[in-house]
Amino acid sequence: MLRNPSIPSPISYEPKANSSIHDMLIPHAWSSPQQTMSMSQDRERSISVSPKTPAKRKTGDSRVDQGNLEEQHSTKRLKLSVDGMLSKPWKQFRGKVPIFAQSARQAGRGGPSNNGRRKAIRTSPSAPSQQPQNAALLPPVKQETNGHGMASMDGIRSAPGPTELLGSWEPTITNIIPSEELTRAIMDQLIARFRSMTDEILDMVEIEAKIGLLEDKAVGGRVRIPVETECIVNRNSPNLQTRFVSSMTETQHSLLNKFLNKALLESNPLPPDTPLKQEKSRVPLAYAHFYETDTFYDLSPNALNILPAWIHGYLDRRFQPKVRISTDTRTGKELAKIIKVRVFDIEVYSPRTPFDWRVSVSLEIKWDGNVKDLVKSTEGKDRRSPERKKNRLSYKHGPYQLDLTQVHTLSANSASEKEHELEIELSTAAVREQIHRVLNQQPNAYEDLIKGFIDNVRTVARYCKDH
Repeated sequence: MLRNPSIPSPISYEPKANSSIHDMLIPHAWSSPQQTMSMSQDRERSISVSPKTPAKRKTGDSRVDQGNLEEQHSTKRLKLSVDGMLSKPWKQFRGKVPIFAQSARQAGRGGPSNNGRRKAIRTSPSAPSQQPQNAALLPPVKQETNGHGMASMDGIRSAPGPTELLGSWEPTITNIIPSEELTRAIMDQLIARFRSMTDEILDMVEIEAKIGLLEDKAVGGRVRIPVETECIVNRNSPNLQTRFVSSMTETQHSLLNKFLNKALLESNPLPPDTPLKQEKSRVPLAYAHFYETDTFYDLSPNALNILPAWIHGYLDRRFQPKVRISTDTRTGKELAKIIKVRVFDIEVYSPRTPFDWRVSVSLEIKWDGNVKDLVKSTEGKDRRSPERKKNRLSYKHGPYQLDLTQVHTLSANSASEKEHELEIELSTAAVREQIHRVLNQQPNAYEDLIKGFIDNVRTVARYCKDH
């Protein structure tokens, strides 16, 4: 996000070489309601639940040394971009309408009559090729193998269309592209769950994916399944007992930090005085930095008994429900009090990347009960501390948000431990809108929305594999 260079900046600094954005960026301060478009607004989606009754929700190449040229302007670009981001939490997008907001005709997709399948767009051999939006920013394709003697196809964008290369051609005998099975499985789960929920409950839904590792409970370490590509794991299989660990190494965290910063800069307009060209517009990423502390509390038996009846239908009897109170680490201001309840998980084993991943749908129920009914949690079997200090970097891109977080906790012996996490959140409002269109037989971009969500997970997981 770029700020007008003619406006003096209240924050001035120079980035240090080899420093990560944790060291380089100063956390924002939301000082006025006019500036605030932060996560606190997202929390308002959660409706308030008191112990007695649920409350209603408030509604080219010029032969000039290009490497040196980019180096001369990279520091300036970074400083301008970051300063502008710090002055406003989230930038309003002024580029092309994102795919989830387009109609089926705008998106070039078929309507619901194809039962979620994509109707192919027929082009003549003489038709001009369509370049992707970000083609001007793509690096040269690297010819590398994927471990099976084949060249890697990641990141390849072909300029000519299929009919230009193949002549008379259609993708299938019906000219309809079948849905990808993994994407379709997640689509079907979401529709099935959303149809069973009231609007009041849907207002509390959170959809997110986390990267980590699927571990074998029996032998420890990452699970080994005799497949060569990503697949959904049957969590109810008696022959395979797994647990998902959402974590990564500090090196991987730093690598993704730099990758996301680069994506942030490349998606935003260049400063007006730079000689570098950005021929195609992008949907820009926005950035925000949060310092928060989460403290966990157990509900007393009395508080459990007086919770609204509908909540009990979502509680897992194997686990004690907890209230999470989030505060601003620097100011102490209370940000949210919620009970987070898991609705369902889909776990994906990805043997070709360093990470597996899990898609989760949860309810974030706002807690307005008496604090006397809360008991501070103690360290449990999962070794999670009752207090977690989070240093979170958020990158927002249309209906998707990527959060890269360092978490500091205290173990039972008071030793400080540090974890690194990455999650991708999907806009529940966008999903609800597209599901509504599907159920009402209207043109929709539901499959594009969910596939974009999954492709963001694949993008970050594969980036760590290739670097």
